[in-house]
Amino acid sequence: MKISHLGLQAFQQTATDLNITLAAENLGLTQSALSQRIAQLEDYLEISLFVREPRGLKLTEAGERLLRFASLNRSLEDELLTELNGAKGELAGTFRLAAYSSVLRSLVIPALADFLRKNPAVHIHFQSHEIADLPKALSTISADAIIMDYQWNKKGITETVLGYEEFVAIESASYETPTDVYLDHSPSDNATEEFFKNQPRAPKKIRRSFMGDVYGIIDGVEKGLGRAIMSRHLIQNHKHIRVLTGYNKYKRPITLHYFEQPYYSKLAQRIFAELEKNIKLG
Repeated sequence: MKISHLGLQAFQQTATDLNITLAAENLGLTQSALSQRIAQLEDYLEISLFVREPRGLKLTEAGERLLRFASLNRSLEDELLTELNGAKGELAGTFRLAAYSSVLRSLVIPALADFLRKNPAVHIHFQSHEIADLPKALSTISADAIIMDYQWNKKGITETVLGYEEFVAIESASYETPTDVYLDHSPSDNATEEFFKNQPRAPKKIRRSFMGDVYGIIDGVEKGLGRAIMSRHLIQNHKHIRVLTGYNKYKRPITLHYFEQPYYSKLAQRIFAELEKNIKLG
């Protein structure tokens, strides 16, 4: 039993885009030709790879397994070509790493900077996502690994806690600040809510204001636009922001997630090791 290369290519692009029109365009095919290749692959494997939902395509469980196989197959092919054509022992290739904004710039990129300088043939595509969108980035293989602020505890996923973010309440040290306004970066940001769930007392009233990203929150607090719940490491020694006292400690795990598989490329193994070694928070 041998999987068609063209069928696998069509499936992988469609699984990445989750949109027939876009996948066909990216492959230079008509929608009809792409749909035919996927249908032939499904007939050959005797399984359904996609289900149609109002929002578009969704992978079936079998489709998710096939996508992981296709991704692993491509990684092994890239690694072999590097070993055949490159210098012996040289690391090369592309790795896609997705994380949430408060750790991507401050912890993840610095943790891998020295490794990237020493391995110029390695390319890491860093991606910043809302935490709620990170599981989808992994399940659709648009990222090879993700970093979230909780442990997913999902079957088939390997998890490594890299450190812990401590969250604190902050306000401007330079301007008078409204005590009932709390800045978050989007409606789905639950840092403020979860922080006060872990306190003996919560404010009677909270008005939320959204700043776009974590650095927008810090800027807003500095200018006196409101208070916020923020990772301590991001505002350490910030002379225009003060930490409010009288709250219980609240921490979240910085957790690396990737699919369990029988073999990991040398590049993936090194990246995981560098993250574990260099992210020290907690």
